[in-house]
Amino acid sequence: MPMFRRPMLVLAAVALAVLLAGAMLFRDTAEEAVPLDAGVRPAEEQQITVYVSGAVAKPGVVAMKKSERVEQAIAVCGGVLPQADLANVNLAQPLKDGMQIRVPERADAGGSAAHMAQNDGKIHINTADEKKLDELPGIGPTMAKRIVEYRNEHGPFESIDDLAKVRGIGPEKLEKIREKAEL
Repeated sequence: MPMFRRPMLVLAAVALAVLLAGAMLFRDTAEEAVPLDAGVRPAEEQQITVYVSGAVAKPGVVAMKKSERVEQAIAVCGGVLPQADLANVNLAQPLKDGMQIRVPERADAGGSAAHMAQNDGKIHINTADEKKLDELPGIGPTMAKRIVEYRNEHGPFESIDDLAKVRGIGPEKLEKIREKAEL
């Protein structure tokens, strides 16, 4: 057996050296590891700014987390007023930096209906609901829904011409709408 003793000792020494080297390597990498929360914030922690207006207690510009929703931005502004019409506000919509959230008033609360009566029956395209938009020439229920969705996603229209940005509204339809619509 002495003949096999020397190769066995060499093999044992090599195995021990490999184990020690592995342990030292593992120890070095463990010390260099950076904790997940060490100064690096996940994307959803980024701050954004949104503008909340309309039938809310305290309208204004507010800082929010990027991961929050329209409902949370409205809550930060004190919640909705009794005359608020939430039927056309997507409370679950994710917030985007720079977006405007407009909470319209119910027509029967004296807000937009009174405003429309003072303006020769013209329909206010930034506050009208789908039913009222459906009264515009060439606008049916589907197109009215698209207008409200576009307005909720992109904010209020800055001019009547902005309606052309809504899919399905071309130059001819826009001219018909122009006579009965206002900002």
